[in-house]
Amino acid sequence: MPDSNDTTNTTDTSEEYSFNAFSNLPFYRQVNARLLDLAEVGRQRRIVDLGCGTGGVTKLILDRLQSAKDTVIYAVDHSASALRDAVAELGGRRDAVIRFVQSPVQNLKTAISGDVDAVVYCNSIHYVPDKKNLLAQIREKLSPNGVLAINTSFFDGSHPPESEEFFRRWLMRSLRILKREYGMMPDASQKVESRQHLSQQQYESLFEESGFTILKSEVADIDVPESGWFHISGFKDWIEGVLPGVPLDAGRQALQKGLSQVFEERQIVTIPRRWLSISAARTN
Repeated sequence: MPDSNDTTNTTDTSEEYSFNAFSNLPFYRQVNARLLDLAEVGRQRRIVDLGCGTGGVTKLILDRLQSAKDTVIYAVDHSASALRDAVAELGGRRDAVIRFVQSPVQNLKTAISGDVDAVVYCNSIHYVPDKKNLLAQIREKLSPNGVLAINTSFFDGSHPPESEEFFRRWLMRSLRILKREYGMMPDASQKVESRQHLSQQQYESLFEESGFTILKSEVADIDVPESGWFHISGFKDWIEGVLPGVPLDAGRQALQKGLSQVFEERQIVTIPRRWLSISAARTN
């Protein structure tokens, strides 16, 4: 487990195609800031930033602390390189104790000792196959009336109808570029199995069945700028999902070139995406 004095870890092989560039965009920080406001994160003393990445949400939590005295933030992520970046950015902060913990989110039960008052999990719960098990671990870690706050842009209902034509044009442009410049096309046989996307109601039911009381649940339309789609086009999971079997570098370049063409042709500035945000309290 790295801490502020230990950053000697090997570099993740997928670092070049990580989510980090996207996560640092201003609009994405605003999305996560809204989640922290919904859950009133900052009043608690022991807070977990689950799947913290390079520390963007950790910093938002620090900025919201009503009192730094006796406050501990656990920044948890599986990626050694992401934690190294988080340590470099936040390791020198002295207004609160930050403990950087390298661990898969599914091992939360053993990664952190003792109870915590809040768990924040931003735009990642859709990756977890066994959500019930993770929620059970989070509930066990939370103190009575402790708060869990999650958001996701990968759920059933995340695509506004007005964005469908954009995605169709983007894919067609990208496929033409891929064939013309690289002489290749996606291989459907290598398509990654789609993750199950739950609806807002299904997430709410899952939380309640796992021993939580829903405090707030909302879906917001977010105007994502071209820079957002550009950086998500360099994300490994996005490339593999849209262009299965295509080498990552070729896929990234085809998607980003296709994106630029569609934005220029349609004279658009943003394309909407829906974000689901839920805050819930542990049921005693």
